[in-house]
Amino acid sequence: MKNSMRKIWIIMSLCSLFLLCGCGSKELSEDDLVDGRETVREQRKEDVEAGNFPLFWENTSQGEGKFYTLPELEGEVKELLGDNYWPEVNLSAAELERLTGITEDMYVDFLAERQILDAHIDTMIIIHAKEDYVGTIEQAIENYRNMLIEQNKDYPQNLSKARASRIETINDYICFVQLGADTTSLADRGNEAMMAHCLEENEKALYVLEQAILQ
Repeated sequence: MKNSMRKIWIIMSLCSLFLLCGCGSKELSEDDLVDGRETVREQRKEDVEAGNFPLFWENTSQGEGKFYTLPELEGEVKELLGDNYWPEVNLSAAELERLTGITEDMYVDFLAERQILDAHIDTMIIIHAKEDYVGTIEQAIENYRNMLIEQNKDYPQNLSKARASRIETINDYICFVQLGADTTSLADRGNEAMMAHCLEENEKALYVLEQAILQ
């Protein structure tokens, strides 16, 4: 099985397991959580079967060799997730620096979008890093993720989203996805069910970003 498909298969299997036993109330420990960082350095388009997320492939099947701008990458994620994509406000360079410590000299370009209300934390960040700053930006985003987990310890729905968030480096693009949209209907089934749902949404977003960046 190809590496990318193996990763998606494992995540989806975990999601199914979480949903089956998600009605428990046991608090998740950090050891139970998906690591926020997973690096992809080399991958080719044929490593992933087209049938998994057909919306993406239908819209890009004739775009071989296309270079995607950051807004276009965002557009691909929005098109796949539809109404389940909640980020709506773009962050400025100054706001990105205030939240993460990432300064303008570290990257070529960035896109950062989150919800308008601070009470909700759906977020997507894509940073095209300068080569010498890839590791620095990875660590800054990891620190930002840890801060969000700490800040939302008293808010179960947001905490599940923060813990299910993913960081992935694709070539010199560092992607942070913290998605999941409305998890209210899953709240009575426990943290595991909410986290499983958010993991699945994040995996969909990362799948689209990988295929667009790596093609």
